[in-house]
Amino acid sequence: MVVMPMSDFDKKVENFFKNYHDRGMKKWAGFFLSDHTLKINKKKAQQKIVYLPKKRMSEEEISEVLLKAFSNHYKVNIQLKERDCNGNLKKDISGFVEGYYENKLIVSGKNIDINDINNVEVDNYL
Repeated sequence: MVVMPMSDFDKKVENFFKNYHDRGMKKWAGFFLSDHTLKINKKKAQQKIVYLPKKRMSEEEISEVLLKAFSNHYKVNIQLKERDCNGNLKKDISGFVEGYYENKLIVSGKNIDINDINNVEVDNYL
């Protein structure tokens, strides 16, 4: 077996790792905290958004708009009457009307009772 002499660089590396003590997860804590803080701030910003109530529509008006959107494959924005725990309206449901059954409506895979709809608009930004 032939033993190769170590270069100065190899000696420095070897000496470094003889005395090196890994801090483990402590060195990653700063990265975790900044990412975590960013997510928390983003969620707080979303919670501060207040959605204003739109004009209340009758069931006939809602059905008319939904039928037009379904037959022409238009995207709709639906505001529900439902409010969150703070009494604020939730974000509009946006999507395509995929079908009906009884008094229910399917918009982008979500089942919505027509009686729960406050307002519906055809989305002009296709």
